[in-house]
Amino acid sequence: MKSSRIKRIAHITIGVSDLKKAVSFFEDVLGLGKMGEWPNYAIFDIAGVSFGLEPRAKLEICLLVDDVDEAYRSLKEKEVKFVTEPKDQPWGVRDATFVDADGNKFVIESFQCKVCGKICQSYPELLKEHLRKHK
Repeated sequence: MKSSRIKRIAHITIGVSDLKKAVSFFEDVLGLGKMGEWPNYAIFDIAGVSFGLEPRAKLEICLLVDDVDEAYRSLKEKEVKFVTEPKDQPWGVRDATFVDADGNKFVIESFQCKVCGKICQSYPELLKEHLRKHK
């Protein structure tokens, strides 16, 4: 049975003024393992929580659920204000975004393999064990 309850923080993105300097700080000074880097985004792993850097982004906290659609319906019934409806992202995640009373942005997300249906507990697990395996 899938659950709509929030299981843990899966991902946090913070805004940075200079991506290259920020990447160097988190990778070279703090010693975090970089999972990937693109022209406008970099992602690190901190003890199983993905940590993203994005130029001029606002803080975004992603919360892991097993079933985004079920969680969305449940939270909507409690009058949570969503700014996006559930949708599949090109990188393999299903998510929906809501804001709290102070306008802080939160994303509920799930990592379910579209080929075999397995619910993964992290994005790295989805990437390594499913998306690459099923290609």
